[in-house]
Amino acid sequence: MRKLRSLIKACMSDNMSLFKIKSKNKNQASKIVLPIFLAIVLFSAIWFYASIMIEPLAEVHLEYVLLTIFVMLTSILTLIEGIYKSSNLLFNCKDDNLLLALPIKKSTVLFVRIFKFYIFELAYNALFLLPAMIVYTLYVEVNITYYLISLVMILLLPIIPIVISCIIGGIISLSSTKFKFKNVAQIVITTLVLLIVFYISFNIENILRDLAQNAKSINDIITKLYYPAGAYNKMILNFNVNDLIIFIAFHILLCMITILSLSKIYYKINSNVKTIKTGDKNKKYKIKTNKPLKSLIKKELNKFISSPVFVTNAGFGLVLFIIGCILVCIKADSITEILSMQGIDITFSQVEVYMPVILFGFICFSSFMTSITSSMISLEGRTFNILKSLPISPFKIIFSKVLTAVLIMFPFLVIGDIIVFIKFNFKLIEILIILLTSIILPCVAETIGILINLKYPKMNATNDTEVVKQSMSSTVSVFTGIILSILTISVLVGSVESNMNIDLIIMNGLAIYTIIFIGLLIYLNKKSVKEFNKINV
Repeated sequence: MRKLRSLIKACMSDNMSLFKIKSKNKNQASKIVLPIFLAIVLFSAIWFYASIMIEPLAEVHLEYVLLTIFVMLTSILTLIEGIYKSSNLLFNCKDDNLLLALPIKKSTVLFVRIFKFYIFELAYNALFLLPAMIVYTLYVEVNITYYLISLVMILLLPIIPIVISCIIGGIISLSSTKFKFKNVAQIVITTLVLLIVFYISFNIENILRDLAQNAKSINDIITKLYYPAGAYNKMILNFNVNDLIIFIAFHILLCMITILSLSKIYYKINSNVKTIKTGDKNKKYKIKTNKPLKSLIKKELNKFISSPVFVTNAGFGLVLFIIGCILVCIKADSITEILSMQGIDITFSQVEVYMPVILFGFICFSSFMTSITSSMISLEGRTFNILKSLPISPFKIIFSKVLTAVLIMFPFLVIGDIIVFIKFNFKLIEILIILLTSIILPCVAETIGILINLKYPKMNATNDTEVVKQSMSSTVSVFTGIILSILTISVLVGSVESNMNIDLIIMNGLAIYTIIFIGLLIYLNKKSVKEFNKINV
């Protein structure tokens, strides 16, 4: 037992940051205060949404549906988070070689890993479940059994998502390399979650109305499909001690079976993750050489794809651009409503006429709000000195980052453009101007982004999230993009109100930004060497 406690203590000391925060500050208080503050913010946000959801349910006396929905949603979020965490907490740990070499049963090592996983998910679950459980007590009179059942639910709910995460994580680890399958899955899942959150945020009133109208049906479906939700629902409405015992026994038994089963292939999975396959020894390999610029662009693309947080942060706005273009084509009437809310009176026929200007403004907004290059220098980190040692001019290295970002953005913008072209009758000159705009505006946005990153590099970041979301460069780029977008759209609106020719408006916009890009390029060529060499790691 002492060995087990020591093993748990050693494993729990690393990689347990719930919010992925790392700090080199030696002040321990600062390491505790910030996670607590973020936990309070998240707790408050969940409390707010739970309070909004329970109001229409209370009107039809179905308050318990709130708990059913939150149990299901929390399990789904835990599963998603668990798939991300399973690699680092279970199958690809830094101390695997040491632990698996010790005279300890593999099932014991796996138990410690899963226990660590469980503690992490328990804290994660509590942030989502507790607010809903407390909000429920404000609307319904409860007794002591409610608190007992809720405590058991918080303690046991992570088990099923963890079991599924272990299975999926094991399959991924056995069937994929680090940067091919897992990262793609993470990027896709994260993008889907963000799109769902985005959709819910903009349709909260309709969702709440539908929830109140179909609450009973939703509750019946969830409770029948997902055992923990059904058991919890049954126990809070009609408590039976036998149901509670069965609920506890089921989860404990499931956990034991998972540990015993997974321990038989645990060593094989870890060995597979760490094995480097060399292929056929007799096979002749050719070293393929590329031109410097092509090689730099290829390197930047690989770096971009290998960082899920980078892809998600940069790509989400581009995906929204395509979705926005589709919505404009499907619900073109809604544009008049949006513009009327801004004090602009316009008919649908006028929307069709001014669609090239609207699309120009949409491209501008999407380009400036998708600043990929604002993180590219910082993401080099400690490898930046290697980049400086290359026999390539600093301008070419920096400009390769701009070209990479434009290559990433351009296909998304063109897809959105083509969707709008098909729906609305664009003239040939308008199509050419919009397509050129889809090249020039990203060039301007990404050149500004790289200049800002050269001015405010963050070379000592401990992870990609810190660079992409928390650095000075990314913050300045976002605010710069907002300002430029507002200015551009204001000029476009003013031009439309002055009855200027449509083609002339977008042509002037393209000409102005082309001149700006040339000026930025000259400035970048002049300042890049000095700023580039100034950065030291």
